[in-house]
This record gives sequence, structure tokens and C-alpha cells, in this order.
Amino acid sequence: MPQRFDTRKRQHLLSDERQAALQPEKLLRELGLSEGMTFADIGCGPGFFTIPAAQIVGPKGQALAADIQGEMLSTVRSRALEHGLNNVRIVKTNDREIPIAAGSCDYVLLAFMLHEIEHRASFLHRAARTLKPGGRMIVIEWDKVEGPIGPPLEDRITPEELAADAQAAGLRMVEERELASDQYLRVFAQRS
Repeated sequence: MPQRFDTRKRQHLLSDERQAALQPEKLLRELGLSEGMTFADIGCGPGFFTIPAAQIVGPKGQALAADIQGEMLSTVRSRALEHGLNNVRIVKTNDREIPIAAGSCDYVLLAFMLHEIEHRASFLHRAARTLKPGGRMIVIEWDKVEGPIGPPLEDRITPEELAADAQAAGLRMVEERELASDQYLRVFAQRS
């Protein structure tokens, strides 16, 4: 079974180096997130993407911070309060359920977490059901190459493995980007 991120290291996920490398606000805007939308960050960790998303969607939008680890959700809650954000909703998940209403999200983000999931295609299918018609799912993952940081090589996912899992989940790829030598981004939509 893939290993989960150690919550004791959650502050590393908020480092200045990671901010500079990924530029979460800029990336989310480039991908089309805008005011008034509903955004779900599934596997949100300490809210690296949740907080900028909440700022982008504004008070008429909503950012759902979903995670299996309570320590991560506590950190997101604290950070949302620090930033004066009232549009962040905390969602506790588990291995089988994503308790977000079907058809409620404009964007769903799975950032650096899919490699922790044992049955990826069924998880993608469950996450996709939360999308509104025309909604988009963004997946950011570690490529299956050795890198100085990130999960063990055996837990990493190749873009081809992700594409096969997404297809099995009823998704089609609409955009692909390489983020770093060992990180990539894919955007999916539901097949019609």
C-alpha cells in the first residue's frame, strides 16, 4: 500500500521554495479558476492551493478543503482564519468516500496525492462525480523518476498510468503540462 504524507512535515508543504516553484495563485488563474466558482482541493494538505483558490473565487465562491488527515484540516482552518477567509469549507474524507455533493464543483484539484491512493481509477471516478457539467479536474503528480524530494519511486505514477486510470474513470484529457523534471499536470473533463 502506498505511504501517506507525514503530517509532522506539513510546514514543508508551505515553504517559500515551493511557493516560488509552483506559484499556486498564478497557476490556478491560468487554468481558468475565477470569481464565484466552487473549487474542491481533495487531499488539500495544509492548504497550499486551497488558500489562493479561496482568494481567487472570492466571497461569492467557495473553496472546499478535503483531506483524510485531521491535522491537515486543522492547519487549513487556521490559515483560512489568518487570511480572513470565510469561504473555505472543511471536508473530512476517508479511503472510500468524498463527501462533496455530486455536480457541485467547477474545479477539482488532486495535487500530489493520487500516488497515495490504492485504487486510483475508482477514486478518480468518485472525485469526478463532484464536477458540474463542463467542470475540470486538475491532477498534479510526481513522475516515476528519481528526484531529490517527493514520494518513493515505487509510489510515483507515470503520465501514461494516470491517463489509463483517468480513461477507466470516464475522463478525457484536455490539457497537459510539465511543471518540473519530475512533476506534471493534467487537466481532465468528463467524457460526454
